[in-house]
Amino acid sequence: MNLVLSIILTSSLFVVFNYYKFFKVSLIQAICINYMVCLAVGFLFTFTTAPSENMMPSYWAGFGAGLFFLPIFWLMGYTTQTMGLTVAAIANKTSMVIPAMVILLLEPKLMAQFTAWKFVAILLSLGAIILSNLNPQKGNPSFNRQLLIFPFILFLGGAVVDLAVNLASYYTDPVYAAWIPVGAFTGAALSGSTVLIFRAIKFNETLPFRSILGGVALGIPNFFSLYFVVKTLHQYQNDGATVYPLINTGTILLNTFLALILFKEKINKYMIAGILCAILSICLMSWA
Repeated sequence: MNLVLSIILTSSLFVVFNYYKFFKVSLIQAICINYMVCLAVGFLFTFTTAPSENMMPSYWAGFGAGLFFLPIFWLMGYTTQTMGLTVAAIANKTSMVIPAMVILLLEPKLMAQFTAWKFVAILLSLGAIILSNLNPQKGNPSFNRQLLIFPFILFLGGAVVDLAVNLASYYTDPVYAAWIPVGAFTGAALSGSTVLIFRAIKFNETLPFRSILGGVALGIPNFFSLYFVVKTLHQYQNDGATVYPLINTGTILLNTFLALILFKEKINKYMIAGILCAILSICLMSWA
């Protein structure tokens, strides 16, 4: 159940990003507000857990991971709005290859479970991002090919975030799992509030109510998406080589379905090939 919830909640973030276009919500403002909402939800969610010195390593590990959140989240939102849910999801979620390999190096006992088929699965996941970005907007004269750099940067950024969260989970007690996202969103909220204050002073920028609503709509599922990722990692004994392929390719598939149903996005033959790679990757990573 933790795995399913993490996939659903992660997919919902891309949907919220895309709806920002229709409601003219400022992406950067909503993201900054979102982290404050995440932090508030996190403290409410962990309120029944008495703070102790034992939870501090989890909190500070999460805090360190959270410092990477704002720029990567902005890239995720921008790529979603400019190139679509499917391309953004593939770029962000196939990045699991990097944290998976690092975790294998940290935990030699997992190397025995890393069969040749799992290696093929990782290659297929990596191939999905390449296929999804081949001719994504054919026939659209307004499409700027320079935008293709954003999925690539998002791929690398997603790897940094996944690795930071996985390492935080790896080195902390499962009892204090909820404090990892709380710490992460503390760091992200601090950077987000700094950005808002800077923009208000430098550009005399106001904060419209729709940006606040957009931040709330994003912040609640955002907190729980990270929380259930951490819970899933603990359920699988922090085996990131298995967990991230399942979550990330599952998110790709669900986002593709939502892109077709909600936003009528067109899926070209290269995207279909990339999606098929993702499906095969899930099967190999789960059962091989």
